[in-house]
Amino acid sequence: MASEFHKIQVKRYPKVERKQNSDSKYWKKFSSPIFAREYGAVTHVDFCNSKPHDFAVTGSTRVQIYSSTTHQVNKTISRFKEVAYCGTFRSDGQLMIAGGEDGLIQLFDLNSRAVLRQFKGHSGPVHVTKFLQDNLHIVSASDDKLVNCWDIATEQTTATYKEHEDYVRTGVASQVTSDIFLTGSYDHTVRMWDRRCNASVNTLDHGAPVECIQVYPNGAMAITAGENVIKIWDILSGGRLVTSFSNHQKTITSLCFDGAYKRLLSGSIDRNVKVYDLQDYKVVHSMDYPSPILSLAVSPDDSHIVVGMSDGLLSIKHRNNNMEETSTLPPPRPRPGSFKYFIRGQNYKPTEDDVVVSEKRKTYLNKYDKLVKNFEYAAALDAILQPLSNHPPVVVAILQELIRRGGLERALSGRDEEGLVPILYFLIRNITNPRYTVVLIDVANILLDMYSPIIGQSPNIDQLFTSLREGITKELDFSQQACELLGALDTIFAASSCSLGTASMPEVTEGR
Repeated sequence: MASEFHKIQVKRYPKVERKQNSDSKYWKKFSSPIFAREYGAVTHVDFCNSKPHDFAVTGSTRVQIYSSTTHQVNKTISRFKEVAYCGTFRSDGQLMIAGGEDGLIQLFDLNSRAVLRQFKGHSGPVHVTKFLQDNLHIVSASDDKLVNCWDIATEQTTATYKEHEDYVRTGVASQVTSDIFLTGSYDHTVRMWDRRCNASVNTLDHGAPVECIQVYPNGAMAITAGENVIKIWDILSGGRLVTSFSNHQKTITSLCFDGAYKRLLSGSIDRNVKVYDLQDYKVVHSMDYPSPILSLAVSPDDSHIVVGMSDGLLSIKHRNNNMEETSTLPPPRPRPGSFKYFIRGQNYKPTEDDVVVSEKRKTYLNKYDKLVKNFEYAAALDAILQPLSNHPPVVVAILQELIRRGGLERALSGRDEEGLVPILYFLIRNITNPRYTVVLIDVANILLDMYSPIIGQSPNIDQLFTSLREGITKELDFSQQACELLGALDTIFAASSCSLGTASMPEVTEGR
């Protein structure tokens, strides 16, 4: 009878409590990401400084303007013959500048999407196009190693710089003056330029190809990213390196500030976004994404985080700034026939005068419970060892039940190479976990006793048994080192306590 069989009880192990700081709580309040598919890799994202803070997404041969309220495409600029780069708003949100693979720079009117100006002077792809602080000049940088400053009214270059020795892929304009801007190159250097000078006024050596630059609003500090290292520079003191840190596993491709300039965000091709506190440059939060990250931006009002990825995927996270306000209106009554109507009252707590009628609920068995109930021990073990259902506590619980029933040998016997591989993989991954070691060592011993005669017949099985032995050997070495360290610490503590006890004893003087 079904009532005679008891479900396998899976032991619940204590979980390590993760303390959440205020930053983690803040960034987790952003809604689940809305994903949009672009036509190519999203190489640049830029927010408009004027409300409602729409954002431009540059990918493939177009720049698309997304609405910050509907998260839909409002406008598409596709006046590019080849791949477009670095679509950037002017501060008033009326104009946009963008470069291209063909070396052409175009200025657009966002209302009519008409091309107002075309700047010709680069012979390579233009990856950097920025408005200077006066909104009357733009700066561009290209793979032809040139950095140009342009006058918007005349379409002529006002300055050309040729000091970089490799591709120039990033740049930023100062927010303090219209004469200062910085560019970063694959020649490992960041150069500061002044439109009033014919050469760079400062050079910073990052030590790796520079992928991204940011400058503090006051213009005193610069942040550079190259490979997986971020460096902070003091510009006012001549380019002194303040600090450097590395929290990514792969190349950092983008940097940006939050709206209040209190946090720094970095995106990398390791598919992570890190949030740093600008006071001590410690990581306060981390976000994972499904693909390598190429671009990253946060809206000026901190309501949106937009991330562009290498496979054309665009992630939009939104945070409601008024989410803390609660409505004083009563919740609407559920409509009859709806799901909420049928589950109404499920959280009602009975009072002392209420009569509670208990209901005997039917016990539903899992797939592995049914197989164990029918004495199909091998099938139960195979069902739980499948990759999609593999859960170590459940597997260990089934192994304990099979040991209790005396059916473990029956479940492990008669297996071919395909049947042994999942069990050996599970042992290799979990036998060194202190929670499961006692049970899994018994399982490993039974496997060795049963299949030692066939060792040498299958290279795959031999390699798995070798990996299992190496893992156990390393764990034993670690345990031995830990015991030796514990013994040394006990000796030090005993010696220190003896010395303290001797020092505290009063001096004994000879009696008269």
